[in-house]
Amino acid sequence: MRDYGKVSPQFWIGKTGKALRQAGCEAQLVSLYLLTNPHANMIGLYYMPLMFIAHETGLGIEGASKGLQSSIDAGFCHYDEASEMVWVPEMAAHQIGTELNPKDKRCPGVQNEYNAQPENPFLSAFYDKYRGHYHMAVCRGKVEEKPSEPEGASKGLPSQEQEQEQEKDQEQKALSDSNRTAKAESASPDPAGEEFSAPGEGDPVDLAFENIFWGAGLRKDAKVKARTAFRTKFRDWKKTTRGTPAEFAGMLAADIRLRVQAKQMGIDKLLPTSYLNGERWNDEKPTMPPSGQASPTDGSAPASSWYTKSNDGSAEVFINQSAIERMKRGDRRQ
Repeated sequence: MRDYGKVSPQFWIGKTGKALRQAGCEAQLVSLYLLTNPHANMIGLYYMPLMFIAHETGLGIEGASKGLQSSIDAGFCHYDEASEMVWVPEMAAHQIGTELNPKDKRCPGVQNEYNAQPENPFLSAFYDKYRGHYHMAVCRGKVEEKPSEPEGASKGLPSQEQEQEQEKDQEQKALSDSNRTAKAESASPDPAGEEFSAPGEGDPVDLAFENIFWGAGLRKDAKVKARTAFRTKFRDWKKTTRGTPAEFAGMLAADIRLRVQAKQMGIDKLLPTSYLNGERWNDEKPTMPPSGQASPTDGSAPASSWYTKSNDGSAEVFINQSAIERMKRGDRRQ
């Protein structure tokens, strides 16, 4: 989290600032939040779910949606609902500076921050805008076309996408080798939790995603992106836990069900991709509401109820006014 964020006085009196003012207070508040919130970074391109804006500005989902759309219409920012990424085009210039010396240590810092962002539609545009200002060397989000590359030409460093494809191919090869070994030895499944239960059943990561995670309770949308995010996060999780895909998916499913049962705000609208990329299972667990207690119907009253019988044998009763008020509010706690 950043220690501070810069806000130019032009925010209020510049051309875009005047457009935000005309759009209303929601647009001004959301735009100011996008510049200063604790989830932002210095390049102005970062992950920002709508419910973060709604909760931390106090506008609610409807107000946050209205303010964000007005900010987009005013040209202040861009937003992609699928990846839940926001880009404030002029934010990097205000936070870092309009131009850096090639030897400035912030140049590699900008490149590293850019490289760390998940896939989104703004990667190419950001690079085109700031490549010369911050001496960036690697562009993401563009498909390089090499229809007539001469044989033997220098291939250079592999892109991130190529590295991911190579890693996936290696995983598939390792899985095939394991399957062949299992067939040759006719070994039974490992009782400790092998990644696949029998040879030839398919990719264990895809099976865990499909059979355990996908139906756990989140909004079923953007399945292809969610599958990719699941594979990436499992790979990171496995480095420290040595767990299986089924164990990883089971852990996520249990966390999602807990949040659904607790009726956590926004959980029913949360995309699986957002849950995975934001590693939301590490968020503070919600408190389950107390189970309802049935009211007595036989005329008897439990201890600490709204009345207490006299213990001297008389017909007198003592009224508990506080208990009555709680019952009016629907609070059944004793």
